[in-house]
Amino acid sequence: MRRLENFFKIVMLTIMMIGIMLVADILILTYLSIKTDDGFSDLSPEYISGQIQKTVRENGEVQYSISRQGTERIDSFDGFAFLMDDAGDIIWSYQLPEDVPVHYTVKEIVQFTRFYLNDYPVYVRIVDDGIFAVGMPRNTVWKYQLSFQIRTVNMFATTLPVLFLINIIVLLVGPFLIIRRDARRREMQRTSWIAGVSHDIRTPLSLVIGYADELLHSAHGCAEVQERAQMIENQAVRIKTLVTNLNTSNKLTYGMGVWHCEQVLLPALIRETICDIVNRNLDEKYDISVAVSDSLERFYVKGDAELMKRLVENLINNAISHNLAGCEIRVSLMQLECCFFKRTVLEISDNGCGVSREQLKKFRTSTKSDKLPEHGLGIRLVRQIASLHHWKVRFFNNADGGFACRVYFSHVLMQKSQS
Repeated sequence: MRRLENFFKIVMLTIMMIGIMLVADILILTYLSIKTDDGFSDLSPEYISGQIQKTVRENGEVQYSISRQGTERIDSFDGFAFLMDDAGDIIWSYQLPEDVPVHYTVKEIVQFTRFYLNDYPVYVRIVDDGIFAVGMPRNTVWKYQLSFQIRTVNMFATTLPVLFLINIIVLLVGPFLIIRRDARRREMQRTSWIAGVSHDIRTPLSLVIGYADELLHSAHGCAEVQERAQMIENQAVRIKTLVTNLNTSNKLTYGMGVWHCEQVLLPALIRETICDIVNRNLDEKYDISVAVSDSLERFYVKGDAELMKRLVENLINNAISHNLAGCEIRVSLMQLECCFFKRTVLEISDNGCGVSREQLKKFRTSTKSDKLPEHGLGIRLVRQIASLHHWKVRFFNNADGGFACRVYFSHVLMQKSQS
């Protein structure tokens, strides 16, 4: 998860840098385009034609000259300049190449205005006395002309922001989708692997439990053999439960399971679960009691019956595993006042040694954490099952000693039947 967060930070910083660079480039280009007084570069005919000085003598003769700044700019790129009158004759020039004609027809003027003059790139400007042109050396400038319809320009004005926004969305969502797809694929592989391993473990465990049960109920076995067979069966059942919990927890973590939602009579489910534990003789050294309020004997809750049974079983097994023999385990289904209304609560508590504050904090760790808690899968699976059903779970130490867990059923998902 942290790697994913770091990745998105890098993406966001990259996008910010790209945006800053684009803005900076636009500002620089804008500055370069308006740095001269008339809005044109000093290499343009607009600038150089402004350096031409016109002198009219007393006899009516007109003479043209160029300022030193103008000649310096033309010399800087080894160019040339000329002034053409309305008749197509060149009436003034500066460094005009020998292969450039001094008279032009209208057709020739149109041609070199748009393209080249004898392969010289030429830029022109209309002035009072005719056409002023500035030429560049051959093979120095690629001269081209672009023209767009107004509707095309308007289309660019509306389309470019949309395209930019789409690019931003792709940069943000694209990597996330790719990472999520890869993570989902790894999760499926992990879930499939755990399910396969769980199946491979449960199969020989079932055989061990079967043979242990035969020894336990064999009429020819001595008391010591039957006692050891009972221990083997109990531990095999415990291992099988742990494997099942691991598989279920993994499916709940990655949303891979298929769960059935139905109306479940909760008091009957609680008693059935406790009977299963009694039948496995796991409670021979513990006192398990059940207390159900009279008003809740027909209490139905909506959810997956198998997961509910697993929740109750794990809480009871947790009390058995972490307390000494003789501990009392109480299972209560009752109603408590919560914020001006009553809520149905399942409480499973014991009078054992309780847990430390550090362990209580660990009980509140994320249900989707890949790190297994030190207390095992039982409590984690309880929280996952409650989260799936939108129930609230609270772990605490009793005032008179011992550990307790309360499951607050959501009023949206519970129903009562009077039938």
